[in-house]
Order: sequence, then structure tokens, then C-alpha cells
Amino acid sequence: MSTVDRHPITTALEDEKDLSTTREKDIVVAEENPEYIEFLALSDLYQGDALKKLTKKIDWHVLPQLVFIYLLSYIDRGNVGNAKLFGAMQDMKMDSKMWNLGLSLFFITYAFAGPPCSILLKKLGPKIVLSGVLLGVSLILICSGCSGSIASWFPLRLLLGLFEAGMYPGCAWVLTTWYTPDQIHSRHTIFYCGACLAGAFSGLLAYGIGQLDYTWGYRGWRFIYIIEGVFSTCVAVGAYFVLQETPAKQGGWLDDQERRFLVLRNKFAYGKDKGGSADTLNKKDVLAALTSIHVWILSFGYFCVGCWVYGLSFTIPTIMNNMGFTAADSQALSAPPYVFATFCVVASGWFSDKYKMRALATVLPAVMGFIGLLICVLSVTHKHLVALTYVGVCLAQGGSVCLSPAFSVWTSLNAAGSGKRAVAISVAVVWVQLGGLVGSNIYLANESPAYHTGFGVSLAFLGLGNIVTPILYWFLIGHINGKRDKMSEEEIYEKYTAEELQEMGDLSPLYRYER
Repeated sequence: MSTVDRHPITTALEDEKDLSTTREKDIVVAEENPEYIEFLALSDLYQGDALKKLTKKIDWHVLPQLVFIYLLSYIDRGNVGNAKLFGAMQDMKMDSKMWNLGLSLFFITYAFAGPPCSILLKKLGPKIVLSGVLLGVSLILICSGCSGSIASWFPLRLLLGLFEAGMYPGCAWVLTTWYTPDQIHSRHTIFYCGACLAGAFSGLLAYGIGQLDYTWGYRGWRFIYIIEGVFSTCVAVGAYFVLQETPAKQGGWLDDQERRFLVLRNKFAYGKDKGGSADTLNKKDVLAALTSIHVWILSFGYFCVGCWVYGLSFTIPTIMNNMGFTAADSQALSAPPYVFATFCVVASGWFSDKYKMRALATVLPAVMGFIGLLICVLSVTHKHLVALTYVGVCLAQGGSVCLSPAFSVWTSLNAAGSGKRAVAISVAVVWVQLGGLVGSNIYLANESPAYHTGFGVSLAFLGLGNIVTPILYWFLIGHINGKRDKMSEEEIYEKYTAEELQEMGDLSPLYRYER
């Protein structure tokens, strides 16, 4: 058979076989690895315009659905702050302490249901789990709108946390199966725009729906919950038919060659880990994630994010209200900070992927958030400085939304192996929700409008966990990578077999952590 008659993959395989051990790649692999040789061949086919075309196809088929369902999920979760302004506390005869307790109950189940949800996601797939999560959240929201007392409100808050727990880590893990380390942060921030837009839409929706306050004798908060819940229920049913699976299971818009390339790219892109593309989760993956110092350091930073971000997001409408605006106007004014935050989070993701500076992409937004909170502390009690306080809220919100995707992506990049990565993300999300448990109780009603405890605790956690910790972690990673750089490939292969290196994941001396 002549050269022109041969299939391009066959030709590429023959050309690459002799070069596979000498080509300069990010990951050094064993000489005899047919899958890696196949990956190199397919990589040659998907370069330049061909790769851009495939990436654009993935962007349009994967991202919009995830953004939309996360937007709805986040609106459903966050509208409790809007409900407070439209009479929920009064209708259920709660004081501020009982209200904060209700906020806290959400985070208890949210925190600890995350890892089990990740196991379900690996077993059942994104289509079933994510659409099921949104359906459960929607039905709970409708029931919450019909709630009349603490006896029903508190259990519903626990159930809401239980279902919401699967949404964020599930979506984050799905993205790691479609994108490389060089693409993941920018795509993750586009996905996270759903949260930013949710903050804006939530305020605007509450402003519009709140006009129904006292219609038919019902307070506005009930209409907010029921209308949003009914809409989300319809979307959840449709989501089952449009959500994408992982590349290995996805059909339709991917041909066999594209699917194979994406599966192999996902397997080798994060390091030479044998389980990189496996769809199963085993005890070894769980243990590896739970004993990783990288997971725990980043989880601490993530915990600090939750401590100050959730408290701030729940309190923004109240801060607006304390400035002298009506409840409805406070909802409308809470939207622009989230719009500003949307631009910040996209810019942060682009910077992180382009320059591969994960620590700087975390510290810079944290510094902006610190400045914003400091402005609020100094101006919030002075009504003639309303504009300055509003600028502070915008800066704080802009910095805060960049941190969640930054820590989530950094965690996934420094946990090699699909199973370990899924567990690592879930563990990190557990800690951010425990931070939310703290954050929902630090802005005390009797300290309004100064909120000395709330702002003071927020500044402390922000400075320690989101500025100091990433800087120290940057030095630690540099030390570990430096030690590995001193080992030659010959020394490594004398000490370990190819199979051992494959199984070690990010503990392999061939692996380099992202800084």
C-alpha cells in the first residue's frame, strides 16, 4: 500500500514510534507504551487550527449548560438574603440568632455530602447527577416558599444543603475531563461566571418579584422562592437531555477519533498517572487525596474563602439597606458588584492560564478584596460616604469571586489521577462550606451597620488564608519541584519501574506541581 493510501493515524504512528522516547514533553514516559504513542500521533493531527476547532466545539457544547445550571443553583441557594428583606424572618417569627442558625444548617449538610456526591457522579455520570441535583433543589425551594414556621424551615435548609453539595464539585470535575491544565482555569472561571451572574440576577429578580409583596396577602419572599423554584424545575427536566457526559461516554457531536484523542489527552495531560482517565473510584484514590499535604494546604485557603465570602454575600443587601435605600432598591443595587465581579473572574482565569502563575492569580484578587473590605470598615458608618462604601463592596466582591475557582483549579492541578482529583476537589469544597458555616454567623445584627466582628474576622481570614498561605505554598512547591529537577531520568528509572511511576501520580519524581 502506498503512503498516500494509508490512514493518517497509521502514518503518524509509524513516524512517532521511534521518536516517542526522545521528544521533549512535559511528562516523560516509558519506552513501550502503546497508548502514549497513540496519543503522540493524535496530538500531531490536532494542532493549530484543528485543535482550535475542536476546543471551540467543546466550549460551545460543554460550558453553556454548566454555566446555566450553576447560575440557577446559585440563585436558588443565595436568595435567602433577599427573602430576609421581604419578610421571611417576620413571617416565621424568628430573631436574628435563629435566622443565622438557619443559614448555618445549610452548610452542615452541604459540607459533608460533597464527597458522596462525587462518588455518585463517577458511578452514574454528570447527566443523571447534575440534573437530579437541580431538580431536588428546585422542589425544596418551592416547599420553602410554602413554609410557615421554624419546624419546616430548618429541615428544608438541611435538605437544600444536601442537594446543593453535588453541584459545584460535580461541575468542576466534569471540566477537568474536557480541558488540559493550560485551559482549565480560564474555562473554570467562565463556568463560575454563573455564580457572579446569579448574584446580579438574584438581586434584579428579587427587585421585580418583590413588587408582588402583599399580593393576595402574601409577603414577597414567598413569591421569590416559588416562582424561581418552578422555573428551575422545568430547567432541571430539560437539563437531563442536554448535559454532556465525560469524553469517554460522549457521543453525537464527537467522532471516534476526537473522542479517543480527548480520552488520551485527559489521561496524560496531568502527569503520567495510570488512572488518569478511569471512570471508577477506589479506596486508594480516597486515601491518596486525604493524605496529600497539597490538598490540605489548599483546603485551608479555601476554608478562609468561605469564612469571609459567604458572610459578605449574605450581608450585601442588608448593607445596602442600612445606607438608607428601600428593600427593593437594595436588591437592585446589589447587582452591579456582581457584574463587576464577572469581569474580574474572567480576567483572573485568563491571566492564570496564559502565564501559569497560579499563586499570583490567587493573591492579587485577595489583595483587592482586602482593600475593598478595609474601605467598607472605614466608611460604612458614615452615610455621607455611601459612594465610597459602594466602591468598597464592589472591590470586595470582585476579589472574592476570583478565589473560589482559583483554589478549586489549583487543587485539581496538583492532584494527579482522575479518582484522586475528584476526591481532592470534594475535600476542598467541604472546607469552603465549613468556612461558610463560620461566615454566616459573623455579621451580627446587633452590630449593624458597623459589623465590627464580621469585617474584622473577614479581614483576618482573608489575610492569613488567601494572601499569606498561597505565598508560603508557592515557596513549598518550588522546593519540591527543585528537588525533583535534580534527579535525572536515568536515576528515576533505575529506582522505579514504569508501572510504579504511573501509579504514583503527582508523587512521581517526574511530576511537577503548578505554582
